[in-house]
Amino acid sequence: MEIRLKSVDEFNKLLLRKGYSKRALANKGNMGQATIHQISKGVRKPSPPVAKRILEALEVEFDEIFTIEK
Repeated sequence: MEIRLKSVDEFNKLLLRKGYSKRALANKGNMGQATIHQISKGVRKPSPPVAKRILEALEVEFDEIFTIEK
């Protein structure tokens, strides 16, 4: 099973609404900028620890931005 963004566009809009650049989100969540950039383009799927850091940094619930697929 994999964690995936529900919508790349909605994720990027959420970043803007929360006032984060990809760099700022990476810094707040103690993640690499390349990781956030790839996730935000839909090229990479977040690991569970990275997904948790993103959720904590953005202060949202899992189901708001992620889904689990087989």
